[in-house]
Amino acid sequence: MSLDLRLGQRQEQRLALLPQMLQSIEVLQLATADLLALVDRELQQNETLEVAPAAEPVPDAVPERVSEREDSGWDEWRRASSDGGDDKKLGFLANVAAREDSLRDAVREQLAFREVPPLIGEVVMLLVDRLDARGLLPATDEELAVELDLDAALVGEARVALQQLEPRGLGAKDSIEAMLLQAAHDPDLAMIEALLRVHLEALGRNKLPDVARALSLSLDELHALLERVRTLDPRPAARFAHDDDLAVRPDAFAWLQDGSVQVALDDEALPDVQVNQEYAALAGDRRTEREVRDYLRPKLRSARDLIEAIQQRKATLSRVVKAVMREQRAFLERGPAAIRPLRMSEIAEQLELHTSTVSRTIAGKFVQTDRGVFALRDFFDGGRIDAAPIEGQGRMAVGQHLRELVDGEDKSAPLSDDDLVQKLGERGVQVARRTVAKYRRELDIPSSYLRRKYTELP
Repeated sequence: MSLDLRLGQRQEQRLALLPQMLQSIEVLQLATADLLALVDRELQQNETLEVAPAAEPVPDAVPERVSEREDSGWDEWRRASSDGGDDKKLGFLANVAAREDSLRDAVREQLAFREVPPLIGEVVMLLVDRLDARGLLPATDEELAVELDLDAALVGEARVALQQLEPRGLGAKDSIEAMLLQAAHDPDLAMIEALLRVHLEALGRNKLPDVARALSLSLDELHALLERVRTLDPRPAARFAHDDDLAVRPDAFAWLQDGSVQVALDDEALPDVQVNQEYAALAGDRRTEREVRDYLRPKLRSARDLIEAIQQRKATLSRVVKAVMREQRAFLERGPAAIRPLRMSEIAEQLELHTSTVSRTIAGKFVQTDRGVFALRDFFDGGRIDAAPIEGQGRMAVGQHLRELVDGEDKSAPLSDDDLVQKLGERGVQVARRTVAKYRRELDIPSSYLRRKYTELP
């Protein structure tokens, strides 16, 4: 083996993403709620970034039919734009959604209201820290006593105190116990317990006649009892599991006006940010101390990059939404059943964008229409590669047809998957049986056996 030093030349191509490009990509794929959080962080960390003074609202900027919709959120967001007095940044930060109360806060407040003894209250809070995401406490009192180095009787008292709080069922050992705690004052508690502890598997297999006979009930009485059971929550603390989640809010609005497709972005929710001119002047003034200029220049560069990325996001999102809604115009006219298969490559070709750009643009974005709020990704379904893009053949359209057929079926003799294939064919939708089964599972539609409703004992 020999070691030699050699000189040579090699030609190669590399793709280098500048920081500005990386930030543009990041901002592009953010939903409005996530972008608000990003702007919030930047406003707090970067003093060279500020909220521009609010412009005077333009009359009739949004069609009356959109602004009057109670569920569109348009007027609500316009009213929520507080100017914060002379401090525009403070005004925006004051409008950032606050955190919801946590489970610990809710429990602590109830303990204070009920005047629980301090020692019991402290142990209750220790138990709250050991609840799982469902609000359950599978460990026994003895196991918890060993873990907490406390007396088992004291732990038992604390668990009982916890189980008396709202939401009822906290601290239960399992989901069934949580549901029984919620039904504690129901006159049919014994039958509810039998349903949950003995006949749960039979209920899951829709063997209602067998369960009714075992409990000496008629089918009507069993149905009434099951309706009460359905009001019980096996996961009492589920609503506290994701305190930071924000409700789905549309990033864009689409509607038909005088036969043409109209699109507007949810710009009212996003502040108009700009560079602070005083800091910009300081950074450009040679009389400013070098340390100050060296500190401000990267801050100003970051602020300008963010502003440019936000503007690019607005422009790209507006173009993509308009193109999608024009392709799915039939949806705006007749609803989900009229959606046709659509590929991202079609939109990318129309707008002279890369397919990955379209994918990032629609990621996590929602659009408000007269038909409701839909994820932009729902409008893309390439279908079969060799299939023509016919209205009613898209994934959402097929799902809509399935839902309509199942809702209108005879519940005593529900449609099988083969029957659904035939019914869809009569509507001009050609799909295979396995496709029907797949879409049915995605829509949480049970099989025909489980959908059957019994009216009398066989």
